[in-house]
Formats: sequence, structure tokens, C-alpha cells
Amino acid sequence: MDPLKYRSLFNPGGCLNASTFSRYLDNSLRPAEKVRVDDHLRHCLICSEALEGYKRHHSNSFMKSDLEFLSGRIRKRYSTRQWNKGLPVSILISLFIFLMLLLIIYYIIRYFLLNP
Repeated sequence: MDPLKYRSLFNPGGCLNASTFSRYLDNSLRPAEKVRVDDHLRHCLICSEALEGYKRHHSNSFMKSDLEFLSGRIRKRYSTRQWNKGLPVSILISLFIFLMLLLIIYYIIRYFLLNP
């Protein structure tokens, strides 16, 4: 099989290019090209997922619903993070241990200074 014959189907990295996705969805590929693309899609997870995304966004109605869904998820994710809730437990525990160590050091130094 001549690799130069199918060069227009793939980008330099070896995966399908955008025009190939479009031609594949429009069924405008020649039979030999379609076989080559089908074979690539079976073995390349990135291209098969990209094709699914390309199918969904081929019509604008899907794109609009997807964008609304994604922006809703982003809003939900960042609205649940409330930075003013207080300090995390790990920081509070670390501060407690630090203060206890300071207190122990203070009493050790005081003991040795008062009892020569």
C-alpha cells in the first residue's frame, strides 16, 4: 500500500485531519480511503473519540446544548468551593502541634534558666 496515496487523509502525526473527518461524515471518501480511515479509527482511540466529538458538533444544536452543559458543570464546581468556610483541618492540626512544641520549648528553657 502506497503511503503517499493517503497522505491527504492524515496529518503529519499520523492521525486523521479535520477535512478527513468532514469528508468521512459526509460519505464523500472513496471506498479505498474509507477502508483506510475505518481501520485507523479502530486502532486509534484519540481519532475515534475526536470523530464522536466531531459528529456531535457537526450540528449547532448539539454544540449549544453541550456548551450549556459544560458551563453549568463549571459553575457548579466552582460555586461549591467556598474559600471563606475556614481553615482546613490539616492546617489547624499543624498549628496546634506547632503551638504545643513552642510551649514545651518555653517550659524547658524556663526550667533550665530558673534551676541552674
